[in-house]
Formats: sequence, C-alpha cells, structure tokens
Amino acid sequence: MFLPRLLSALIVSALAAPAIADNTVVLPAATRLLVVDGKDASDMKNARELTLDDGRHQVVFQLRGLVRDGADSDMFTSSPYIMTFDLNGDQTFTIKAPPLRNQRDAKKLTRSPEALITLSGQDGSNIPVEFSVLERRGMLVGRDIVEDIQKFNLSDDRAAVRSMAGTVFVAANDSSQALPLPVASVETDADSQAMSEKMLQYWYNQADEAARARFLKWVEKSQLAEK
Repeated sequence: MFLPRLLSALIVSALAAPAIADNTVVLPAATRLLVVDGKDASDMKNARELTLDDGRHQVVFQLRGLVRDGADSDMFTSSPYIMTFDLNGDQTFTIKAPPLRNQRDAKKLTRSPEALITLSGQDGSNIPVEFSVLERRGMLVGRDIVEDIQKFNLSDDRAAVRSMAGTVFVAANDSSQALPLPVASVETDADSQAMSEKMLQYWYNQADEAARARFLKWVEKSQLAEK
C-alpha cells in the first residue's frame, strides 16, 4: 500500500518541478579534478569548468603549480580539497583559489585552505560551502581516491554527503573480514526518500511523452487496485 502512495506523491512532485537547470562551475587554473558527486573524474582531470544541475554537489580536487624556492622551482601538489555546496539558478559559479608563485604561497595555502578557497556566484557574492581536507598527498587517481571519498561521505564531517557514498566496505563484528554495506542501510528515511525523488524526477524528465503516459497510467492502475 505504501509504494503506490509514495509513487503518486513523487510523480506529482515531478510534474510540478521545473526542468533541471544547468549551472556552470568554473575551476581554478591550477585544478586537478579527482571526484565529482562521488564519481571518478580522473578522465577530466584538466577540465576548466563543470556543468551541474540545481541541487547539492561535491567537488574533490587538488591544486598544483610550479613554485619558486629560492633559485630553484618545485612542483607543489596540495592535499585533496573537498567542497560541498548547493547550486541554484542556471548561472555561472566560480571556485577561486590564490595564485601559487612561491613556497610562501604554497605554505599559506596548506595552513588555511578553507579561508583562501571560495565559491562565488556570477554577481560576485560568496556561496556557502562545506569544506574539508583529505590528508593525502601526491598523484591520486581512479579507484583509490574514489573509495576514500566514499568512506569520507559516511562520516560525520560537515562536507560529507551520504547519498554520494556508493557502496563501501566495513569491518564485520569479528573484524576478520569485510562486508559490503549499501549506503541505503545507513541513510535516514528522509535521505532515502529525497534520493528516490531526485532519481524519479531525473528519469521522468529523460522519458519521451509516450513513456510518461504509460507510467502515469501504471500509477493510476496501482491506486485503483489498492482501493
């Protein structure tokens, strides 16, 4: 009985919702993109901008640059930075980071990245961000960094997003083996319903008119059967 009612409520919400807007997020020139919304982004590591719909997003990246150290120059690579934020309005947002010219710039960034890296709207206003640092250095790619971020997203950190954690592994009771744990088993009911609604809206918007009509007819038949 619950499922048809839930589907009915979600489909009404989907019908009332506007089309998904596209927002552009411009990245700093020195960005090395790692993970976007819990997914591996190493194939777009040198991207200069992202296109993201309205809603909550998480971008994980490093900043890199050739910095002067006296008469020499060294390649500086930061720890992974995790930025979580909400986008709305079909507009352009910019992640701003300080230039990396010398070792002093690199040390200042390492000490206070949250104070120096910001997100602004196209009108120049600051956008609220949850920011965290993953304490790893060097060249990070692919599966390892994705798994690290998925585990991070199950934490209580303010920048964590449980719906983006995918499937992670936790220790069994006897600590001798690992068992896969779907995120749904640790999400709250509110988190789960919000994710279900977002997925339903997405697929409804992707469907053609005929598919939408068949789906609505199926929902109507389910409600009649329940009565």
